[in-house]
Amino acid sequence: MSRFTIRSINVPTPMATQDPFLFAVYHKDQYPAGDDKMQAPRRGNGSDFDTSKPYRMYHGDRIPGFPQHPHRGFETITCTIEGTIDHTDSLGCGGRYGNGDLQWMTAGKGIVHGEMFPLVSKASEGNLNRFFQLWINLPSKSKMVSPNQLMHWSERVTRFTTLDTKTRATVWAGNLHGHKALDPIKDSWANNPVNDVNIWFLQLQVGAKFVLPKSAQGSHRSLYLVEGNGITLDESTKVPASSMVEFKNASETDVTVENTGGKDAEILILQGKPIGEPVVQHGPFVMNTREEIMQAFTDYRTTQFGGWPWPEDAMVFPREKGRFLSLKGEPEELPPSKKDSDHREL
Repeated sequence: MSRFTIRSINVPTPMATQDPFLFAVYHKDQYPAGDDKMQAPRRGNGSDFDTSKPYRMYHGDRIPGFPQHPHRGFETITCTIEGTIDHTDSLGCGGRYGNGDLQWMTAGKGIVHGEMFPLVSKASEGNLNRFFQLWINLPSKSKMVSPNQLMHWSERVTRFTTLDTKTRATVWAGNLHGHKALDPIKDSWANNPVNDVNIWFLQLQVGAKFVLPKSAQGSHRSLYLVEGNGITLDESTKVPASSMVEFKNASETDVTVENTGGKDAEILILQGKPIGEPVVQHGPFVMNTREEIMQAFTDYRTTQFGGWPWPEDAMVFPREKGRFLSLKGEPEELPPSKKDSDHREL
């Protein structure tokens, strides 16, 4: 029996996940240059997810993105590669991040937030936006914790390059070959090392080989080939372009990944022990029972999860603002200088 199950994926539509993850999507949009208001040249239709186009407006009008919407019962992890995201929420928090930054957000008992993609560059090359958004579940005991967020600025995100310089690895969560990620947000399933939650991003040049260490006993592991023409696992299993791979018994042995596709490859790897509880999802709410979902809708109608304190549903910040994080009641946080970056060699 094969150790790997291979399925096709269609970027940028959602990709299948395994417990404890609920959702994974790779956004890749080649936006044109922005106008004076950081707008695209065309208007969105309110639900623009057309995969045949070079870019999508999603739920945005003239600025692409996702205007205010609610969540309860899980957390989002937004792993940026290129581009800009403006965040606002019902707690009165706001920020601009991107180009390698990582945002953890615990929805917990309920939050409303907006994620907009202002076209800050007027240059002819436009505004390439690439990021992963992941949803990771919360166990029942944590589903009603207070909402919270944490920013890991790119300068401090753990990255390393192999000695042959052919593979660059980013460790967004967990540990890879002794390179430990920054700590997750406090209420996350990932915050307990026993749960073996790992999120890795590998960029492999043509011919590169990289060894994935075996997981903890009982962990799930999924691999997503989002860029490149193909890879080979353990010299025998061919994985074509735009594929995901579910590992069977990832704890048994290391696995060698080789880029045999003739083009640079980019791979996302999600790993973790399952929470193992019932999952009932309706749109932006993820709970354990249908009754809890109905209560979430009632609570949202009644309280709006604190209401929306911003003047626009699709809030963006001025072009010149730069990257920042503003948490209500705390001083504005800015990214550290480049000299603090964590870049090491394996």
